[in-house]
Amino acid sequence: MKKVNSFHELPKDTDMITGIDITGNFKTLFKKPAEMMGCLFLLCTRGSCIVTIHLSTFKMNTNSMAIILPHQFFQISELSKDCRFSYIAFSQKLLQSPTLFTKTIEYTPLIFEEPVLHFESNITEIFSDYFKLLMKIQRLPRGFCNEEQTILICTQMITGIGSMYKQGDSNERARYNRNHEIVKELLRIIVENYKKERNISFYADKMHLSPQHLSTTIKKTTGRTLTDIISTFVIKDAQAKLRSTELTIQEIAYSLNFSDISFFGKYFKRYTGMSPKQYRNME
Repeated sequence: MKKVNSFHELPKDTDMITGIDITGNFKTLFKKPAEMMGCLFLLCTRGSCIVTIHLSTFKMNTNSMAIILPHQFFQISELSKDCRFSYIAFSQKLLQSPTLFTKTIEYTPLIFEEPVLHFESNITEIFSDYFKLLMKIQRLPRGFCNEEQTILICTQMITGIGSMYKQGDSNERARYNRNHEIVKELLRIIVENYKKERNISFYADKMHLSPQHLSTTIKKTTGRTLTDIISTFVIKDAQAKLRSTELTIQEIAYSLNFSDISFFGKYFKRYTGMSPKQYRNME
């Protein structure tokens, strides 16, 4: 297995990496708290360890899986000599895809609150076999597993694990139902209005909540700010139009309710690091 030097940022043009830690590399990688920029699924296939995820401590044994979401800090403080992991990690860029985001956001609060799951051995075997299959796919020529397929893999991982959460105790589910409903309703309203509205107050009024309460609930439940969620839809829409239409940059700016092309350019560059023209001409 190729040694992974960091999960802070995946190699350029890489949306997914998967492998088996057979050398104890993870002990070195996460000896100190490290911020996760993408999303990491870490399956303990042997031994045990103590991990800290965003200030909360958990014990992982054989058949445990930790899910570390973007911008959470992760540390392995103790582990047995025989501890081994299988893993799959997805890039932050991939996770910003509106398609993936809208399909998986309802499970994020559950993962955020309970990031370590304990499986029966037969479930662990299924995940382990799946990771091995993905490792074989990654050895194939570039392009065999494109971005769209990788989005489906990530969606499958999150929704599959999400269904396990939903099978848990009904009292635990009830604790989060209200916040889940707020998130789902917000996403519905954003999808309908993001081309015209980027103001937090607009969405708070639509949901009959104060801007502060809505912003706090969304941040606590999803780990992302409301502004970040709205901007994800706006930017992905702009990127799609820049790449797949003949619309001028000014026409795209107006279609997303930007008052002028200069403001649109600054907004786009703030979130992508490049101008709309640079993105359109990028190979």
